[in-house]
Amino acid sequence: MTTTRSASPRPRVMIYEKIGPGTHLVEELATHGIDADQPFGPESTLLRHAPISEDRMIELAAGYDGLIGISGSKLTRRVFEALPQLKYVSKIGIGYDVIDIDAANDLGVKVTNTPSPIEIISVAEHAVTLILAAAKRLDYYSLDRIRSGGWTDSVIRSRNLYGSTLGLVGYGRIARAVASRLAPWGVNIVAYDVASIEDSEGVRMVSLDELLSVSDVVSLHAPSFAGGKPVLDAGAIGRLKRGAIVVNTARGVLVDQDALSQALASGQVSVAALDVFEPEPPPGDLELFTNSNLLTTPHCAANVVEAEADMERMAVTNMVELLAGGEPTSLITARTVAP
Repeated sequence: MTTTRSASPRPRVMIYEKIGPGTHLVEELATHGIDADQPFGPESTLLRHAPISEDRMIELAAGYDGLIGISGSKLTRRVFEALPQLKYVSKIGIGYDVIDIDAANDLGVKVTNTPSPIEIISVAEHAVTLILAAAKRLDYYSLDRIRSGGWTDSVIRSRNLYGSTLGLVGYGRIARAVASRLAPWGVNIVAYDVASIEDSEGVRMVSLDELLSVSDVVSLHAPSFAGGKPVLDAGAIGRLKRGAIVVNTARGVLVDQDALSQALASGQVSVAALDVFEPEPPPGDLELFTNSNLLTTPHCAANVVEAEADMERMAVTNMVELLAGGEPTSLITARTVAP
């Protein structure tokens, strides 16, 4: 049974991030008569994906009506149960795996996300960039190598994307944007999705096993699977074409990092290009980092000025509408059924 939580006279919202200069979340909320607090301070580098523990979140969020944030901090059933005044969560970004939606529904907490078209384009462009960088072996031909006298290597060869097969694991909006950008380059594209999706122009839907066996490049674009199990575990990586490229701009938990490390060392995977890890930030002594055929970026695919501004605008709009008793179009939790 869903619980209904009552509102306080003047709403209070906590922004559970370090917000950098140029961000106007607090000012925009203030114009709508909403008090916004930033426990980590207003003038510091944006701290994304640095989890706050359950205990710390409960301590920080006590007494607030709403939360706005983008990091990997988990909002669990325990957190929601310990915060009876909390009614709204405006999650910045498309993904909301860190939020227990069933618990939010049960306890009457409304949750929204920000499926910004600009963010979708930003992540798709980043994925394409990593695919190209891996195919052209930018992991090897680095500035450090050139400075040290290494110019060319007869053993290391890049490859063309033209005529290759790209496998997209997950076929949502970002994966479709990747496909639309690479199909004109003469790339054969297959995709797998847990939902039943028909073939679209230039993209053939296949089973996961077929995708792994035929793809020269595998790019991950799925949410985390049930139980947080990796889709590319040791078994799946073993079924890849030898020398395949693996790209992940989705979720760190989708890849077994130990298995990937071994595959990079053995040549089963020729290059991996990762924007996401588990945990984040990853420890510096991660075994995966011992492989020279690894390209990395620090979960920055959506860290684009235009995308951040659009997501922040949507997050504020969502919170204002929620506090006014409305139901934004990006409401993830159950909608109120009219009597």
